[in-house]
Amino acid sequence: MALARWTRAPGSAMGGMHSQRARRARGRARATPTPRCVDRARARFDRVRTRARARGRVGGDVAARSRSTRESEAESSFFVDEARAATMGERAKRACETLTHQFPVFVALGAVVGFAMPGAVSWFRGDAVTRALALTMLGMGITLDVKDFENVLKQPWKIGMGVALQYTVMPTLAFVVGKVLLSNSSLAAGLVLVGCCPGGTASNVVTYIARASVPLSVTLTTVSTFMAAVMTPTLTKHLAGKMIPVDVAGLFTSTLQVVLLPVLAGVMLKRFAPKVSDAISPYAPLAAVLTVALICSSIIGRTSTQILAAGPSLIVAVICLHTMGFFSGYVLSRGAGFSEKTSRTMSIEVGMQNSALGVVLASAHFADPLVAVPCAISATVHSVIGSMLAAFWRYMDDTKVERESRSKEAWRNDPNYTAYNDTFKAVTGLTNISS
Repeated sequence: MALARWTRAPGSAMGGMHSQRARRARGRARATPTPRCVDRARARFDRVRTRARARGRVGGDVAARSRSTRESEAESSFFVDEARAATMGERAKRACETLTHQFPVFVALGAVVGFAMPGAVSWFRGDAVTRALALTMLGMGITLDVKDFENVLKQPWKIGMGVALQYTVMPTLAFVVGKVLLSNSSLAAGLVLVGCCPGGTASNVVTYIARASVPLSVTLTTVSTFMAAVMTPTLTKHLAGKMIPVDVAGLFTSTLQVVLLPVLAGVMLKRFAPKVSDAISPYAPLAAVLTVALICSSIIGRTSTQILAAGPSLIVAVICLHTMGFFSGYVLSRGAGFSEKTSRTMSIEVGMQNSALGVVLASAHFADPLVAVPCAISATVHSVIGSMLAAFWRYMDDTKVERESRSKEAWRNDPNYTAYNDTFKAVTGLTNISS
């Protein structure tokens, strides 16, 4: 200690000599090895001091350190919870997408339940069906925008083509199929009545699942429903030999409640509450699938005895009618030069009819109860065929996207990609050759 005190006084007469002695002493101390126990003690002390500093107990403001520690822990736990929630949300979305691809499976299960246990689905009728369809249309509306409907209205030839196919293809097919496959005139009249009905509201749900044009589907359903006041009685008179009046006010009210108002509410929800619509939209397709499956199950449960008593010829006739309707709508639309998305919409609108309206009209204006049987079977058949077609188109879209992503990745892995990309940018001025 004396040596240290002398060295701290550079102004003294002996300062230089003591400085030299101090330097020599420090050199000898560094050269002298320390015992292992001292090294261990120092290492242990360093570890304890490091832990204490981490806990905020040594040096500085203890309260500030503990507060910063708590804030960092809370922040880290928040990010962990956010990451976990995001992972769970992605898993839920993928699960919904996977279940949506099983649309035909759900419809088939609903048909089995309707046949085996009709009482289990007897509650799903009337107002329950209306509310379920309205909620489904609300979920569809949040995926749309006002500009989508503006684009449809700017192309009136699409609307005209869809309505023309609706009231020419299906009535003609129904008349021909009834003449060829059905010997009973009442069943043939019922099949013609199905073909003369407007597009059904369930077609909008199937269009949504098939990734077709929902605004065009909603517009076609609305226009064909209004035109049913003239077209359905006229066509039925010429093809079935009986004039049938149609309740225009009732049809308009039903279309307004089930289709138009829910879709408009969904569009407004997306515009003014985008966070809510973004949270709902991933699960809307699965809700639509379950709704259609419940509708099919309920219809089969109510008409199972009639379906079994009708015989195979009527079932085959109804299947042929709707299959050819779907096929004709798609082929004629593609032949007219419409896009894939528009052609899918036309196919679904032509192939799916408002069979519930047919049942009501047949029960009210025909004395023979057999006239209503084709309408009841039609509700099940077009839902099953439409669900299978929608699942097929959805699967094809996903397969195409996956194939394109794989080909793009393979192209990027090409050793000549960089040279090609530089040449492409030099010639065209674009950023990336793959874009």
